[in-house]
Amino acid sequence: MQSSADVLDPETLRSLGRQIYGHEMWIAGVGRDGNEIFAYGLYGHKMVPDNPMPTDYANVLLYDDNGRAENPDREIVKDPHGWRFSFEDKGASVYTLYIDSNSTWVTDEEGWHRGTKRDFSAVKYSGAFNMVAKKIISRDGKDPGSVIHSPLEVMPAEATLEVGSVARIKVLYEGKPLPKAKVVCFCKATESMEPMQTNEDGMLEYPVKEKGEYMFIAKHVDADKKVDDEFDETSFTTTLTMETR
Repeated sequence: MQSSADVLDPETLRSLGRQIYGHEMWIAGVGRDGNEIFAYGLYGHKMVPDNPMPTDYANVLLYDDNGRAENPDREIVKDPHGWRFSFEDKGASVYTLYIDSNSTWVTDEEGWHRGTKRDFSAVKYSGAFNMVAKKIISRDGKDPGSVIHSPLEVMPAEATLEVGSVARIKVLYEGKPLPKAKVVCFCKATESMEPMQTNEDGMLEYPVKEKGEYMFIAKHVDADKKVDDEFDETSFTTTLTMETR
């Protein structure tokens, strides 16, 4: 029986394992360098960057007005400590950038291991984890586009936020509104995390009180998404980053 330690270097194993204990990934620091748009893919606990996410977590995808575009270039940078993604601005009204990762984990008496149920004995828990980070880059700051990429989607009514207004954000699962979805709303200015739920229509209304960056972290577990000898459920986490205009 092969252990995850036999195929992963210690740093990758540590970084992947800490996801189980509350690590998230998100997109921040969108900027422009000439005709190039760039953004940073970050990974950490309570929205404080840790080391860069493992390479197999950093699956970056880009959509423009015509659908899937060429994947951005990528490199690891020191400041902020994470991945830098960049692509040419070809004049789209809306770009939607995603980081998409998938992994399967089990736990037994020795702790957490990356792998499937059939790889281990006496498994206490097994789950597939889908983590997604999302950022909408809108030319007019309002149009959010209509891209639906991940099973668990976080779709804002507008691409940016306005202080003093109420943000309207819909959570979708497999293309349908998800009632009572768990969403953690993080305000970077105050470093506060507020747990909330969507209403019966899958809509979240969040009062924007501070200027700056916000993250909306939706979570959902589907016990029907299982494979008997691999994992018992699938856990989805999608983090949408937004900022005030």
